[in-house]
Amino acid sequence: MAELSVPFFTNEALARFVSSQGRIVAKVICHLWQNINNPNEPVEIIDNVELQFVDGQKLTISCNEAGDGLDAINFNYAEARAELNETFAGKIKLFAVDASQTKMWVDVIGRQLIEVKLVKQDEYYKADALALNFGEEKREIAISPLDGLIIDFYEE
Repeated sequence: MAELSVPFFTNEALARFVSSQGRIVAKVICHLWQNINNPNEPVEIIDNVELQFVDGQKLTISCNEAGDGLDAINFNYAEARAELNETFAGKIKLFAVDASQTKMWVDVIGRQLIEVKLVKQDEYYKADALALNFGEEKREIAISPLDGLIIDFYEE
């Protein structure tokens, strides 16, 4: 019987999560893709979420290269924006939005990222979702093949 393929986090992603734990959140930036191939029906998705910490470090959670799971990446906004513009002739744009004061993120600003909670399967960590624990505040990030990142309040 064939088992469905589940994406797993790489060792590099796991190391990024571990090195982010214990840091204080200064700002949250969401990078949005906007597809304007059809000007009457533009499509926007959240490409990645970047937690910027007070010490200057950051954790960027994004879709993996295959598009079937999450990843923790090194992200250069200016390079990514220029590359998209060149590849898609301006039909797909990348925007950086400071989400720090939105209902989703305002309560985590100034809080410590205590833990990046993952689900383990055998000796690997599944890359379909994760939870960010900021103490009294928790957020869940998952992936949808058509909708990009899905961010929600997390309750255990």
